Amino acid sequence: MAGIDEAIPRVNFETMQRYHGRKVILCCQISQIDNGTVRVTTSDKGEVTVVGGSSPYEGRFAEVVGTVVGPTNIQEVEHTNLSDNFSECWGRRGSASW
Repeated sequence: MAGIDEAIPRVNFETMQRYHGRKVILCCQISQIDNGTVRVTTSDKGEVTVVGGSSPYEGRFAEVVGTVVGPTNIQEVEHTNLSDNFSECWGRRGSASW
C-alpha cells in the first residue's frame, strides 16, 4: 500500500490534465476495445484512450491505474474490472452518473 507521500490521485478527464507524466487512478466506463487499446468515458464525460494493458477488460466499468502520457492517453499499469451495476451505486452517492 502506498504511503501518504506516495498517494496516487483519483482523477476524471478534467483533473487528469494536471498529472502528465504521473501515475493516476481513473474510474471509467468502457466504450470500445480494439487491439490492446481501450477507449473509455470518464465521469465528467471525457474520452480517454488506455494502452498497454495485459489482462482483459470485463463488464462496463473499470478502475485504471496508469501514467498520463498525453492529454487523452493513459499507459496502463493495471486495472480492476468493476460490476456492471457500478453506475447505479455511484449515482446513489451523488458523485457522478453514467
